[in-house]
Amino acid sequence: MQINCFEPDLDKTDLGFLEKCLNSKNLGFGANVEKFETQFAKFSKHEYNVAVSSASSAAYMLFDYIYDMLGSCNVFTPSLGFVSPAWAAQKNGHNLIFVDVDDNLLFDVEDYTKKRMALAKNLKNVPNILMPVLYGGVSKINSFVEKKKFFGDEIIVVDSAHCITPSIKADYVFFSFHPVKPICMSNGGILSVSTQEEAAYFKKYRNFGRSPQGDSYDIVQTGFNFYTNNLNASLGLSQLKKAKKNIEKRKQNFLFLKENIDQSIGRIIDHDADSSYYLASFIPNKQTGKNLRKKLKNHGVQSSFHYPPLHKTKHFKRVMNLKNTEHYATKIVNLPIHQNINIEQILKITRLINESNV
Repeated sequence: MQINCFEPDLDKTDLGFLEKCLNSKNLGFGANVEKFETQFAKFSKHEYNVAVSSASSAAYMLFDYIYDMLGSCNVFTPSLGFVSPAWAAQKNGHNLIFVDVDDNLLFDVEDYTKKRMALAKNLKNVPNILMPVLYGGVSKINSFVEKKKFFGDEIIVVDSAHCITPSIKADYVFFSFHPVKPICMSNGGILSVSTQEEAAYFKKYRNFGRSPQGDSYDIVQTGFNFYTNNLNASLGLSQLKKAKKNIEKRKQNFLFLKENIDQSIGRIIDHDADSSYYLASFIPNKQTGKNLRKKLKNHGVQSSFHYPPLHKTKHFKRVMNLKNTEHYATKIVNLPIHQNINIEQILKITRLINESNV
């Protein structure tokens, strides 16, 4: 039987939450959306959380809002990331600037500093946004912890699509929910913001820009169909109850691999104490990631690769020096650590990696 790289966690409790919502017949708009937003605050560490249809929609409406407030900004983000946040920034009139990653696949502050200094003369009065990616589920980036704002003027927007337990300080954070992510939902996301006024704006934005007017409504601002429906929020509420337990299971699987894989074969990227442990990213010393993923597949172990560097894709194609990004793009092997793996399976994964150079 194949060992899947990712698996959802669905049980009778989840079905009970969904059945209760179905029986209420409130599938679109309903009270569970606000309950989900409120309960998610203990994970996001933000008071104001706006549930939306996806992390992509969260990023889109955020960059639209920032453009309206500040005009076109420089957005510095790793090329090693998912496409939609970068596209949302570009589509809403911002200047997208890719930065390299460090040896832990995270936002390289040194590369950002160099690029920022190079732009200083020509784009002196342009606002600057940093959009780090919490790759693999880590909760922070050490260089960001040490100094939140490097030039003193940055807006920090965190892509926390892999992590539901961020500890990094930020102005805005967006999250992604998916059948195989730490919060299992058919789709969904949350945008965490800093003020009540921003939360009110984005709650209208996700609902077509509408404001209730008696038994009708008025269109008072920009908006789209970006809301989370009540049925999906019901599943989210159930998932929150076991999220920390599942994180602990993934953490133990991660630690077993890290402690038992021969370091002469390669290394597993570090996580921190508050990580959500979504990915266990293995970097082989000699082999390419593609070859190792093929070997694992031939022995019934599914692994994955996240992500094709954006600056190398047809849409964003740019000639630039992102040395670490291009190196690690040939190496990354994301190993299974999901909550459903048993001891025999984790032992098999360990053995296959340790024998992969034989």
